[in-house]
Amino acid sequence: MVIVAINTKEPSQSTFIEVDEGQRVRIGRKPDLDSEDTPLKVTWNDRLVSRNHCTAVRDGKNLVIKRLRALEGHSKPNALFSNAIPEERELLPEPINLSPGEAIAIGTQGFTAIHWLEFEEEIEAIAEKCRQALDEEKSTYQSSELGQQDYDEVAQLDEYSLRLQLKLIQQELPEKVLSGWTNQEDLFTRASDFLEKALPGQKGVTAAFLAIGKSGQQTDFTLLNPDPLARADFRPSRTLLEKIDLEKADPTKIYIWASQDNRKVFTADSLSDQVDWVAAVPVSLLDESASIYRDNERPVYLYVETRQASETAAASFVPFLRLVSSLVASLLSAREEQLIQDRMSTYFSPGLRKVMRISDPARLDPAMVDCTVMFADRRGHSRMLEVAKSDEEILDRLEENQKVVGLITGEVFDNNGVITDFAGDGALGLWGWPNFGVSSQEHAINAVNAAEAIVNRLANRVEYEAEHSRNMAAVRIGISTGRLAVGKTGPSQQWHISVFGSVANLGARLERIAKEFMIPVLISDETYCRIEGLTAHRFRKLCFIRPVGFAESYPIYEMILPKSVGGSGATPGDVKLYEQALEPFSACEWDECIQMLEVLPEDDAPSRWLRSKALAFRKNPPPPGWAGEVQSISK
Repeated sequence: MVIVAINTKEPSQSTFIEVDEGQRVRIGRKPDLDSEDTPLKVTWNDRLVSRNHCTAVRDGKNLVIKRLRALEGHSKPNALFSNAIPEERELLPEPINLSPGEAIAIGTQGFTAIHWLEFEEEIEAIAEKCRQALDEEKSTYQSSELGQQDYDEVAQLDEYSLRLQLKLIQQELPEKVLSGWTNQEDLFTRASDFLEKALPGQKGVTAAFLAIGKSGQQTDFTLLNPDPLARADFRPSRTLLEKIDLEKADPTKIYIWASQDNRKVFTADSLSDQVDWVAAVPVSLLDESASIYRDNERPVYLYVETRQASETAAASFVPFLRLVSSLVASLLSAREEQLIQDRMSTYFSPGLRKVMRISDPARLDPAMVDCTVMFADRRGHSRMLEVAKSDEEILDRLEENQKVVGLITGEVFDNNGVITDFAGDGALGLWGWPNFGVSSQEHAINAVNAAEAIVNRLANRVEYEAEHSRNMAAVRIGISTGRLAVGKTGPSQQWHISVFGSVANLGARLERIAKEFMIPVLISDETYCRIEGLTAHRFRKLCFIRPVGFAESYPIYEMILPKSVGGSGATPGDVKLYEQALEPFSACEWDECIQMLEVLPEDDAPSRWLRSKALAFRKNPPPPGWAGEVQSISK
């Protein structure tokens, strides 16, 4: 058989002892240990339970309980009552004889019950009944005017309470809540723990941060500071939560509910009201234009339950709760802003980030925009990883590649571009978004300027390949211009910038096709038309090519760069002769085309490429109606 003492307001708090026949148990907050009785200590702060309150003796299957006599100078311990809600309790004559399954309550307003059970396993069922009773009690709470009171009444609080609040704000709040937190859950947990210890003059305080929403017609919530050990019995009242207007969540509206039966209690210096109350405070900045902080689109509220608080204390602590909730909102807002800035630093140059901070965030939403896109990929990096012979060599290669990608990113930023994505060994640059005011010529020029700068910056990584008798650039770049879809995609916490459409796909294909021509930079016809005559760069039309996956063919152009950085180094005469050879090539005059190309330098890779195609077509002519296009083999 088991005697169980349980806190009916916090059912997770209980203590029990197994009792043998004739064994005498002493129950109280601090039962004497030097007596012959077995102590059963009430560990929670119920002042209606005396230090040595009552004894219980097992008599067969029954339990006999009676109060202890009063200590000298003290009144007799509070009477024992039937285990019911306070207003329905009945005084029980002593000694009380309990049968298995029966219980008593200590005091008319106490929250300690003594149960007599056959088995320890029954304790959880008793705790569950207490929880259900609490839920039913909260359903009767009414809206309170505490939040509307004149806070001049704070002066009525005792000096200790005021000093404690000041100490908490000055010392413990900064130390225990505002600093050192690592994530949202950690901050909510710190703040709730702080509040549960920060409201003097009140008992049984429970504080929690809730994300509140609707699941069908029912109000639903998520506890954002989960702590299974401390909050196993915490249940916010759904009845009260349903009174919050979620459709028009007002960041300035504080919801307060109080028990109907305010109790008159005697204190050391006055008679006053004490109430059980609940407050739901929006987690938002104090600024009137601020919005409520949201977790997965659901507004977050600081939910506080407390018992036996004076009306004055309750009123005074509403602004204290509001202060804490606003500080939490401020920290979360600052963290989100920092995360956004960190993410923007991945994509945008410092100057553009400065513009974006004061711009409408909607500018980052997906839109169809005229842009220039650049795909830059480090040549041979994947092969270098494949032939690496040790873990250390792989890591060294990756570290070195990070430097290359960082250099590419820097040049994109320096030329007013945006980075929209990173591959393992390259990056995707974009011009014309989100700074929409840039002209179509300007963003194309910025892109080719960045491409030239990247190739020149990587000149120290150029490799001479005897197989081709020429220097090979460390990077391949494809540039394309036109309308494409661009904007941020993904969840708010992890969004990134993406580009979609044929213009973007063409840029990616050109980077791959540059490998066929063994040159660093290829640009599309549209890009060339935008910048023709506006820059000092020289270009050579290479052919009409149909990229893999495309139904149409496009003219493509080489940006002519020096041989020292891996370019073709074609002279103006070489360019003129090559472009003249395209005419007989398109007219299926293979011999004439081959003869013209043979005059060009042996190490001119594009000339060798076009000559190989002419030789192939001379052997296997293209079908009738052929217009000079070549099918690319690069994906």
